[in-house]
Amino acid sequence: MKKLYLFILISMLATSISAQSRTAAKKLFDAGNFEEAKPMFAKLLKGNPKSGEYNYWYAACCMETGDTVEVGEMLEYAVKRKVANANRYLGDYLFGKMDFPRASECYDTYLEKLTDDSLRIVYSKKSVKARNAARMVMNTRNICVVDSFVVDKDEFLSAYNIGEDAGVIAKSSDYFDDEELSGYVNETERGLDMFFSDFEHESEGALVKLYHNTKEGDEWGSARQLEGFDTYGNDNYPFMSPDGVTLYFASDGDGSIGGYDIFMTRMDPEDGTFLRPDNIGMPFNSTANDYMFVINEVAGLGWFASDRNQPEGSVCVYLFVQGEDASDKYDADVLGYDRMLQYALISSVADTQTDAEVVRKARQQHAMLLYLKADEERQGDFLYVIDDTRDYTKVGDFKSDKARKMFTDWQARSKRFASDVEVLERERDAYASAGKAEKQRMTQGILALERTLETEQVELERMEMEIRRLEQQELYK
Repeated sequence: MKKLYLFILISMLATSISAQSRTAAKKLFDAGNFEEAKPMFAKLLKGNPKSGEYNYWYAACCMETGDTVEVGEMLEYAVKRKVANANRYLGDYLFGKMDFPRASECYDTYLEKLTDDSLRIVYSKKSVKARNAARMVMNTRNICVVDSFVVDKDEFLSAYNIGEDAGVIAKSSDYFDDEELSGYVNETERGLDMFFSDFEHESEGALVKLYHNTKEGDEWGSARQLEGFDTYGNDNYPFMSPDGVTLYFASDGDGSIGGYDIFMTRMDPEDGTFLRPDNIGMPFNSTANDYMFVINEVAGLGWFASDRNQPEGSVCVYLFVQGEDASDKYDADVLGYDRMLQYALISSVADTQTDAEVVRKARQQHAMLLYLKADEERQGDFLYVIDDTRDYTKVGDFKSDKARKMFTDWQARSKRFASDVEVLERERDAYASAGKAEKQRMTQGILALERTLETEQVELERMEMEIRRLEQQELYK
């Protein structure tokens, strides 16, 4: 009898302690103190893993504090147990996983019983954003990604070998030689117009906006902020297409599905105002930051940057070829959402390379741009960018013996590569006008030279990155 009494007493005490812990944790949660509430809910969940509320509260705390714990199953379980507000966090979780159709459903379910007007505005916008993102996935553009380069985020422009036909893109601090400036500059290919980003006002919390300047004689005139639209967010990374009308830029304001998205607008040549921008869709945009969209129409190449699936401090620059029809899309009815999502995310570069000839020509065009850039930099000796603060103009500038030796080798190989590219072009011209027998004789030689050049191009790009790494390692050790 005493044992039974003791057992009942201990059970009542445990229940009382658990109830007190739950009350304390819930109080912290309601006050927004998620960091403090999280370990308390973790302990409660461990003691009662089948509690829908404990699964919800712990998962919500993890999401609110940026914890990388996988919470999908917890939130799914909480929704099945009809825990209030569980759909709110499950919607956010699914949106982050780019399951936009289900995310929208969760938001709509949450909104059905929501009475808080301020939250209703927020989650109505989230529901619309999820539906728009789902439509973007199903309308993913069919492009050929020729290559991708993972680079340091602060030096991502080093992967943009865009050629003079696309104008100039640069950091404002580099372009204006002023370290205090932020933002980016695009000078058009004719050198008569400049688009750049800067803070709207000299005050804390000011938004970054886009500005336009026109050259008057040999001097730049007064810059003015772009008119005709307001994204209600930061606008940055401008690039004016060679047509002088189509402007690409990145914004985290209205219409973005996450972070910076790439937008396109057109200028009215009559008054210089711009039309309402359109999100250019996927695969160029994602729930991460996507920006600096550049097109060289002469070379038929494009570039854009994204930090999707990249570690902190890194960014991936994609080199792509757009089909003759810029609106060409994958067949969503045949592929379905999951497969379309893979194309939207560029999960596999190889899967986009369905035409080997397109890839070959694009790589040769890129190689030519690299050669022209190297040739220009060799004038007066050379100009070799090490990082944001160092440009070398002579071999003696190198501090690393390994980097210096590799640079000398890289210079010689680049020269041979450029010479071989010219030989290949002459061979192709001769092939085009040759007879059938002569073409058969020339075919194997041309193909062999193409393969050699493709391999050498990859090696030269690898060497260039390694030279910078070795020199930076010596400088900052």
